[in-house]
Parts: sequence; C-alpha cells; structure tokens
Amino acid sequence: MEFILFALISLIVVVAVLASRLNDNSFPFPFDSKNTIFTPAEKNFQNLVEQAMGPKYRVLNRVKLSDIVTIRQGVSNRASQSAAANAEGKFLDFVICERQSMTLLGAIDLVDTQGKGYKVKKDWFVSGSLEAASIPHLRIKVKANYTLDEIRACIQNRLIANRGVNAAPQPKVKGRVIPAPLVKARNKSVGAVTPAAAQAQLGQLEANLNTPTAALPH
Repeated sequence: MEFILFALISLIVVVAVLASRLNDNSFPFPFDSKNTIFTPAEKNFQNLVEQAMGPKYRVLNRVKLSDIVTIRQGVSNRASQSAAANAEGKFLDFVICERQSMTLLGAIDLVDTQGKGYKVKKDWFVSGSLEAASIPHLRIKVKANYTLDEIRACIQNRLIANRGVNAAPQPKVKGRVIPAPLVKARNKSVGAVTPAAAQAQLGQLEANLNTPTAALPH
C-alpha cells in the first residue's frame, strides 16, 4: 500500500515538472509564425527593382554577408575566425544577380530615416568587406515616390556599369591576394644592362649636366 502511494506521488511530481517546463520561458522552441516576411518598404522596393531591371536579373532579399564573400588565402586562423563570425551576423537587404548565371552584380541596402532609423548609420564592417571583395554596394534612402526610371538609372550606373572593372582578377603572390592599390607596375626600362648601354647612359647623363637649365615661364 505504501509502495503504491509512493508511486502515485512520484508520478504526480513528474507530471508537474513536465507541465512547468512546457509553460516555462526556457522552452526550446518558443516560436510563432510571422504575419509578413518583409516590411512594407522592403516589399515595395523589391517590386520596383524587379520591374525596373526586367526579367534578365534576379533580386534576392536579406542575404548574409558570409554568403557572398569568402576569406582570402594567407590570412591567420584568428583573423579568419573573427572575420567569418562577423560576416555571419551581417545581412544585405538586397542582392542583384544575373538570372541565368546567378553572377553577383552588387548589393543594396535600404536606409530608412523614419521610425527606428533603419541602417541610417553606415556599417563599417559591411562596407569595408564589400569594398575589399570588389562588390559594388549601394545605399538607397527609402522614399515613396521613386520612379522606375530613377531606380533603373541608379542601379545601372552604380552597380552594373562597374561590373567589368570589379570582375577583373586580383594579382596573387605565393597564394596571397594582394590588393590592387598596393601593386605597382614595373618600369619597362628596368632590366639587364650591357656594358655598352651603361656607358652610353653615363655619357648622356654627363651631357645633360653640362646643358644650361631652361628658364621656367612666369
């Protein structure tokens, strides 16, 4: 009799614990369905972009930065892990690709000065990452009266027109990518010089030193 009573009490305790966990805030799946996926501004702007660009292009929403950039070779593990973690938590509002090849053309962020001030402050990590990866980045202020011609001209001039420049491969040295501004073209005159050529250059230099300097125009 005592054993049965103990078993009943234990069962009641177990049921009570399970019920409390189901009602607790720490429940592992505390989710509900959203009424809409995109904000009205995002939905309207995507419709404008798709109409302005036509069927040749595809517009993707809320793309992770880590989906369109990759870590360069030769970067330390610590720097790679830090950069990858930061890129994983950053999102672009829109990414434009060619429909057939899905070639990336550029990224767009909406800047909403109303309400909560969405993306009014420029994200230095996102901008720096896209610039380093040679991905055009366009920030457009949310406005109700954009025309299709304005959207088309803006994207054509800022994103698609630069495609040929940005698509050029960057030089590599021993597997490491060297940013283009740090690479200097070699002077074509530099190279092996024969004794005769060296003597001729020396004579030309002496002749130049003996020639009077022309007066600079006032």
